[in-house]
Amino acid sequence: MASRIAARYVSRRLSSSGKMFSEEEKAAENIYIKKMEQEKLDKLARKGPKPDETPASSSGSVADAKPSGETSSIPKTSTDSYKNYAVVAGIATAAAATGWYLGSKKTKPEVLD
Repeated sequence: MASRIAARYVSRRLSSSGKMFSEEEKAAENIYIKKMEQEKLDKLARKGPKPDETPASSSGSVADAKPSGETSSIPKTSTDSYKNYAVVAGIATAAAATGWYLGSKKTKPEVLD
């Protein structure tokens, strides 16, 4: 909810080129935005759930639920190669930054007498 309000605020500031809206204009825009969001929700509701998913509002008994001890057939590792590359790149960046930080500590100059 807060992210939606923040998005509205930022979009208003960027799209209005600094123009301040009157209270009536703000109210009309809020009504329009709520109407569009409701239409999106209605459209998704008309499509119905995907065949793989179970409806959230389905009434099932406790016996229908899977025990938590069972393992699922879904693998725990990611098969998305781009995500895997991003994780490896992030780890490498963190290691490089740590090395740079540790290597940049000032050393005391040698005193030659």
